[in-house]
Amino acid sequence: MTGRQRVAVVGVGAVGGVFAAHLSAVHDVVACVRRPFDNYRIDSASMAFDGPAVAVTDPAEVPFDGPADAVVVGLKSQHTEAAAPWFQRLCGPDTVVLVMQNGIEGRERLAPFVGDATVVPAVVYCGAELLAPGHVRHSSQARLIVADDEAGAKAAALVDGTPLTVDRSDTAAVSAWVKLGINVVANGLTALTGKPMSVLASPGMATLAIQLLTECWTVGRADGVALELDGIEAMVQRMGSQPGGRTSMLQDREAGRPTEHDAIHGAVLRRAAALGIDVPATRMVHDLLAAAQPD
Repeated sequence: MTGRQRVAVVGVGAVGGVFAAHLSAVHDVVACVRRPFDNYRIDSASMAFDGPAVAVTDPAEVPFDGPADAVVVGLKSQHTEAAAPWFQRLCGPDTVVLVMQNGIEGRERLAPFVGDATVVPAVVYCGAELLAPGHVRHSSQARLIVADDEAGAKAAALVDGTPLTVDRSDTAAVSAWVKLGINVVANGLTALTGKPMSVLASPGMATLAIQLLTECWTVGRADGVALELDGIEAMVQRMGSQPGGRTSMLQDREAGRPTEHDAIHGAVLRRAAALGIDVPATRMVHDLLAAAQPD
C-alpha cells in the first residue's frame, strides 16, 4: 500500500482521533462518526496537530466512490456490531481493515462484518483522552504492533510520512497477550476503584494485580504463546509508579459509558474455559464490572 490512499476511520474517539488526524495529512481521510466536526485538534507535547477534517454521520455520505483502500477501526469493541452499515459501505476484497481495539479477538469480532476484506489486528499503545469531537489530549505514544506478514506490511505503509508508528513483529501474538494482561490489571482495577494507576501501588491492589496478571499469562502460555511469568511483580510495580495513569476504562466509568470488560476480561475467561483453566480473580473483576454497567 503506497501513495495517497482513501482511508476511513470508523470510531474517532481518543485513539481514533489521533490516528485520523495525522493520517489526514497524507491520505484522503473520512471520519465516520456519530457527532460531526470539521477540524482535528490534537493537544500534544510531541504530536500536536490542527487541521481540517471530513466527518460524516451516515454511510451514504462517504465522499468517495467504491470501497476504501483502508478502514481504521477505532471503535470500542462493544460498538462493533452497531457499525455494520459502515463496514458494508466501506469494505471490498482489496480493503485492509486495521483493528485498533483492546483484547485478542479483533479478527473474529470484525470478520462477520467486513466480507472478503483483509483484517489486521493491532496491539495499541496510545495515551489519549477525548475532550470534544475531533479534539484529543494526547499524552504518550501512537504506536501499533502488527504481524510481520503481507497484510501487516500494508498496514505499516499506511503511516509513512506521519509521526504514527506501526511496528511489524514476528512475535505479535506475544505482544497481544502482554497488552491483554496490562489491560486486565490496569483497566479493570482503575475502573473498579475510580482511581488512576497509582492505586496499584497499594498493598492489597498490588496483590490482586499480580494474581490477575499471572492468571492471564498462564492462559496465554497454555494457548501456545511464549510468555514469561518471571517479572510479573516488577511489571505491576512499574504500572503502579506511573503518574496520572487514567485508563480508558476509568474514563468510560467516569462518563457513565459501557466498558470493554467483555473484550478484555471476557477474552481471558473464554480462552481459560476452552483450556480448562480456573481464573477466579479475573472472573470476579469481570463480574463486578458487568454489574456496574449503566442501565
